[in-house]
Amino acid sequence: MIKIRIIILLLLVVNKITANTNDTIYYDRPEELSYDTIPYMVNDKAFMEGFNELAKMLVGGEPYSLKRAEFVVERAYSGGKMDYSKYCHDIDSVVFILKRFIQVNNIQQYKTAPNYALFEYFTKASPMNGNKAFSYDFNDFTGKKDFRNLFITKVMKTHTGQCTSLPLYYKILCDELGGQSSLAFAPKHAYIKHIGEDGKWVNIELTNGHFVRDEWIIQTMNVSTEAIRNGVFLTALSDKENIAFMITQLGKAYQQKYNSWDYFPLRCADEVLKILPHFCDALVLKFCVHQQLGYAYQKKYGNDHTDYAYYNYSEFQRMINTLDSLGYSQQTEEEYKQSVEKALKNIEDKSNKH
Repeated sequence: MIKIRIIILLLLVVNKITANTNDTIYYDRPEELSYDTIPYMVNDKAFMEGFNELAKMLVGGEPYSLKRAEFVVERAYSGGKMDYSKYCHDIDSVVFILKRFIQVNNIQQYKTAPNYALFEYFTKASPMNGNKAFSYDFNDFTGKKDFRNLFITKVMKTHTGQCTSLPLYYKILCDELGGQSSLAFAPKHAYIKHIGEDGKWVNIELTNGHFVRDEWIIQTMNVSTEAIRNGVFLTALSDKENIAFMITQLGKAYQQKYNSWDYFPLRCADEVLKILPHFCDALVLKFCVHQQLGYAYQKKYGNDHTDYAYYNYSEFQRMINTLDSLGYSQQTEEEYKQSVEKALKNIEDKSNKH
């Protein structure tokens, strides 16, 4: 049953499942699939530069910086037309305000001072945030229409975001403050975890601006025990996993910008899986690419049993088997939207009672 659900949901995850078959380059023998020689459908210098930088960061060839990694993805999507100094200035301005908040409230001695300041900044209207707390944006919350809706620069400008951009922005600010926080995943969802003053984990759900228990996430997102045991969901991501996530975001950004499932997103997925073979975001991305390349090949050549067709199908099936063995599951977009709306309504109802 789990495998069947994964197959159905992964099929639904694929955005605009069409491929530009006229331009696709096929290789009959899998051994010819060399990323150094394959010409991509779109020759985008900014995406290649972004990939090379993040790939180095993944293995320690470049210093770890989630702030820089997010910029790399945003710059690639913009075609290289983005100023890193302005991006840093905008973040540094907020960090300065948060540091002043910590000083004025005399809480420097607490290890969770950055977390307290950030929670106030995100969830309560105050002079710190221009009297506008951050909220969930249901408009194009998956970035299908415009991938820029998932960027933290959009969050900074509008004080609205979703389950990827809000925790990413929090994590970047926390890093800059010298605080401790981690990204964590649930099905089709991300949130923040950090260690409290008592040494226990605290979960921050930025889509509704509240602290939540693991049990709430498990019930709301329908998380399996197997997925928790295998570290798929509800586990704090490491620095390496943060960069792995940004590499998969780069692959998704390319696919969305050009509506093209080709060898660039596949290269992003494979680069992550070389280092983290069970990183589910990369497994899903690789699944989607092989699925779409298979569809495009079949549409052009029919049910021709070539090495290429067999290789695509075997990789597609291997991804499903791996995800199934990890207990991975996913919500549809509608299920996720309903879970967020329900959570927000519950909070509103509780507020009205007081």
